[in-house]
Amino acid sequence: MPQISDIRDGFITVGLFLILALITPLLIFTMWLLPLPFFLHTSKNGWRSALFPFFLTAILAWIFTGEPFGVGLVLLLAVTGMVMGILYRKTDTTGTDVALGGLTVVWVGLLLLLVGAVMAYDLGEQLDVILQREWERNEELLRLYGVSEPLPDPDSMDEVLSSVLPAMIFLMAVPVPLINLAVGRRWMIRQQGFPGKYLPPFRNWRLPRPFFYFYFVSLLTVLIFGLEGNSAVVVLGNAVTVLFILFLIQGLSFTAWLLNRGDQGKGWMVPVLVLTFLVPIVTMVIHLMGILDSGTRIRDRFGAGK
Repeated sequence: MPQISDIRDGFITVGLFLILALITPLLIFTMWLLPLPFFLHTSKNGWRSALFPFFLTAILAWIFTGEPFGVGLVLLLAVTGMVMGILYRKTDTTGTDVALGGLTVVWVGLLLLLVGAVMAYDLGEQLDVILQREWERNEELLRLYGVSEPLPDPDSMDEVLSSVLPAMIFLMAVPVPLINLAVGRRWMIRQQGFPGKYLPPFRNWRLPRPFFYFYFVSLLTVLIFGLEGNSAVVVLGNAVTVLFILFLIQGLSFTAWLLNRGDQGKGWMVPVLVLTFLVPIVTMVIHLMGILDSGTRIRDRFGAGK
């Protein structure tokens, strides 16, 4: 039977979640923190105690939205926070375990929601309607500024949109567990006496080697078969997009490791970041460095870093 303190904390959790979800002017910032109330509750009281605010939030989501997709999205955020809280309570886990656990839940949940949206709401057709409407609006705006040439046919963008949209959604989800871990950790250290669990220094980040092999298999498959008319290859195409970004981050990590090994200050990473995002050739070099770092033992050959 739940204790009074668990019920009280449950109402506080639901209330904090609603505040973060309903602050419309600041939603672009608070949406990243929506798993936080369940993260804090579960880390303090355990997953059984978190079931009460979980189901109460599901009921309120149905009342407010009336849509299964809306309820599913709310529950995904709640489960993400609960999984991170469960992992943080364990004595043998690290900050990396907590962040990866949250990220795994987010990615799997988003994949299920996207599949459900495509099957139940004909998401592809709705995106075509939105794209067509925005295309016509942009053409009208250009005419007002004296540009008479028509824009390209929006139908030509369908393939590109379907190829990159899921990848972009997955990439946007990456900061969610990282931000919630950083914010929630402060509260748990100060208020609950939990030990601090941190991610390793950026220069020591390493992608597992299977990512290296999967990247090249996916890239080769996309190059051979293309993206048109094959949903399985489209999935691989999105995987290639996500992995490209991950290997770019890996390349930046390797660059930071080299700078640290050469006794260069962290300030050198600022021009590296600027050049990476502004100069395409630098972007490709950093990307290739990330592939090399993940797929080989190049750090061992350079010797142990500091």
